[in-house]
Amino acid sequence: MATDTRGDPETVSARRRETTRPPAAPPAERSRARSAVTLTGRGGTAVVLACTLLGAVIGGMFGLRSAQGLFFVVGCLLAVLATRRTDLLTLVVSPPLLFFLVTLVSALIGSVGEKSFLLSTVVAVAAKLTSSVPWLFVGAVLVVLIAVPRGLPANLRDLSARVAADNPFRGRTSLRGRKKDEDDDPVRWDESPGRLPAAKAPPAEESAGE
Repeated sequence: MATDTRGDPETVSARRRETTRPPAAPPAERSRARSAVTLTGRGGTAVVLACTLLGAVIGGMFGLRSAQGLFFVVGCLLAVLATRRTDLLTLVVSPPLLFFLVTLVSALIGSVGEKSFLLSTVVAVAAKLTSSVPWLFVGAVLVVLIAVPRGLPANLRDLSARVAADNPFRGRTSLRGRKKDEDDDPVRWDESPGRLPAAKAPPAEESAGE
């Protein structure tokens, strides 16, 4: 004899869980979500630094002068596309500094053994930066152009709001807006309404003459 399980509490709860369970995402969306990579601001700067260093090493080994600049632009592109929206401001201001840092390290390594180490380093840094100005410009502009539609203005508004909230002088009255008598007399006595001020006593000399 078959038993009726429609009134069983366990069966009813299982059916409710099945009906309230959200629909499963399509396989294409799940694979896209798994393949998406999100970096923090530090992760994005690390990508730019690693690509620039790789370009400097390849350029030094094979004599390719534009390798560092080319890999710098590629690193900027990858970083700005993978960095999360809330950390775009950190990434925008970092690439020029990172390029200069890699250039300085390369110049220091290349100047080892020279007669004038400091002079050789300065000349190498100046020559590298001069020849890499187009790459620096392209990388910086590319980062800004991609970061603006991804949420860079919102980051700037949040930064200005935090700066305004942390301002220690917010809400204080400026000294320039005060009246002269308020500054001269720090202790002020409130006079009762409707009461005339007391008459001043005559000077001591006049009372003695009388």
